[in-house]
Amino acid sequence: MKTVIGFDSWTGGAQHFARLIPAFKSRGLDLQLVHLGSWGNEPRCPHECRVGELPVRDIAFYGDDSFERILDIEQPVAVILLSTDTFAHRAFIRYCEQRSIPTLNLYHGLVNVQDSSGEAGAPTVSRLAHVRYIFSKFGKLLQHTFPCYIKALLKTKATRKDWGRFISDIFQLATGANPFRKASDDAKTRKCAVYVQADVEHAVRCYGFMKEDVFVVGNPDFSQFCLDQSMIGKWVMPTTDDKSIMYIECGFSSVGLFFSSEQDFAAHLISTSKALAAQGYKMRLKLKPHQANIHLIEQSLKESGIKLVKNESFLQELMACAACIVETTTLAMVPTMMGMPLLLAQYGALKSLSFGTVLTSYPRGYFLQDISDVSDILKKDAQTSDNGKLTQWLDLNAGPLPPEKMPERVAAIVEDMIAGANRQELA
Repeated sequence: MKTVIGFDSWTGGAQHFARLIPAFKSRGLDLQLVHLGSWGNEPRCPHECRVGELPVRDIAFYGDDSFERILDIEQPVAVILLSTDTFAHRAFIRYCEQRSIPTLNLYHGLVNVQDSSGEAGAPTVSRLAHVRYIFSKFGKLLQHTFPCYIKALLKTKATRKDWGRFISDIFQLATGANPFRKASDDAKTRKCAVYVQADVEHAVRCYGFMKEDVFVVGNPDFSQFCLDQSMIGKWVMPTTDDKSIMYIECGFSSVGLFFSSEQDFAAHLISTSKALAAQGYKMRLKLKPHQANIHLIEQSLKESGIKLVKNESFLQELMACAACIVETTTLAMVPTMMGMPLLLAQYGALKSLSFGTVLTSYPRGYFLQDISDVSDILKKDAQTSDNGKLTQWLDLNAGPLPPEKMPERVAAIVEDMIAGANRQELA
């Protein structure tokens, strides 16, 4: 079996690799996750373990912080990354390029649920929360990340432009300024895979890919949450008197955006719940999993009456709701695919939150700028909903179907990259 490495900062994204295993095995490819959790994101993680069928190794397994040692031992024929903008990931890509190992940027969500162009301006940053976030990463940056990237720049003969970008990126990290600029040259992989056609433009604009190097593979969230192809566009308003609204968040408070603390975010949720209750709705909440502060948020909501929803019951809980309030999360595509009313949160602390074209173009989507307007919006939606426009939108944004074939599409891209690398080696 030939080894393919999935490279990531921790095991939080392991499911994105685990779902690929059967498709890779059928092509004679052994996929394993190599991660940097012991650098700080998961300081007590085991050196070696399994997540389901996925073999997982922390960098400590290899004896030191050397990325070159990882490549020497594993001898991968290809590398997959879920993100490429961090210094550590860029360092790994540099070493792969030096050794002619093909790399794939596999988007782990839809970028265009956000305003990825920056036309609406930068998001509101809580300075105090951002400072706390930076200080929480400071030890890892000084001890591991910066030395690792500097070593990679030296060993791969970086240009003056590369060093200049390194300095400016440190400033960007410290201040949170200009989050929409083009990615660094060494953040570009050989190929790129996105969920839907709408993100192709982002890959071309942000990373400089040629269009023919960006592949649309489908949205794996549909399979993960058991949204069958037959359910697309088939949602109907629940007839029960126990009316509920689902709120889906995306972890802003964990990175110092919009909210000054977890308690501040919890207060936002509680006030939302009370406003919905005044209109006859109960609130159900889907928190972003794996965020560092999730237990603090849950603790702050203990007596709120808000029902917390887990992954396992998400679709069932969603189907029982009259609408969905969302932040800029890929998971918003599940209620849209069902055809539910979607309320784009722009109230309270989120008043400056801007959404991408995927969600703003949704025919049953509405900006929610006052939480007390929910009932009126839903009444209007029931009167004006256009099934023709909804069907057109679904056809455009569902991505390749059936969604459960997504791993096979990714495996085919990787197999083709490996073949291309072999042809170059023989030339």
